[in-house]
Amino acid sequence: MKKAPKKWTVLLLLLLPFSCFCCAAAAAGSLNGATLASYDPNNGYGDGPGEGETPETGDCANLGKVYADNPFHGWPVEYEQGNWGTVTFWFCNLYPNGSPHWGIDLGGDIEGKAILSATERAWVRQAISCPAAETCWNYGMGNFVQIEAQTRIEDYQGCVTNSGGNPDADACWQNTGWYATYMHLKDVEVEVGQIVKAGALLGHVDNSGNSTGSHLHYQINSPSAGAVDPAPTME
Repeated sequence: MKKAPKKWTVLLLLLLPFSCFCCAAAAAGSLNGATLASYDPNNGYGDGPGEGETPETGDCANLGKVYADNPFHGWPVEYEQGNWGTVTFWFCNLYPNGSPHWGIDLGGDIEGKAILSATERAWVRQAISCPAAETCWNYGMGNFVQIEAQTRIEDYQGCVTNSGGNPDADACWQNTGWYATYMHLKDVEVEVGQIVKAGALLGHVDNSGNSTGSHLHYQINSPSAGAVDPAPTME
């Protein structure tokens, strides 16, 4: 679904929190102004073009906060799983312009690595790709996939009975309002509306959109608190 044209200033406000211009070759941990010295504030952020819908911003009070109902668990990419040294930018680290980063960036020798669904079951909410990754902008997200986690309905036995004994029937699941967005992909391997299970291939890591090096921006959004820190559930 194409996003309606917006004034430059509105697009700028939407884009900046999701502009992952951190370099995958940077040292692990919080990036600083020196690390981001190649950042050019005049390189056209907010100019578009764009497809899809940017995820909501959050609150830095969510840093390190654990949500019991968060259905996302595990490492979101098939690369150095569990190695926190691959994190190049943390939740709520600040860009040079002072805006917070609303996800976690994973970098290193990560280009082309498989990006994975990190929840038991989800439906693909957005799957946006461009013909050529190097020209894909989409408000800075580049090629990206967004999935919404689902959970079993409470009346599980009744659902199974009414679905011919199939616990994987769509009628046995409901949407949670929790969704994860994977940005800067090389390609998109899923389609909108598709059901994916934990570990399913969503695409591969690259450098599309507003990015100065191959990395994955992984962002989790709560139905009530906006963007939340992915780190507590990536163990």
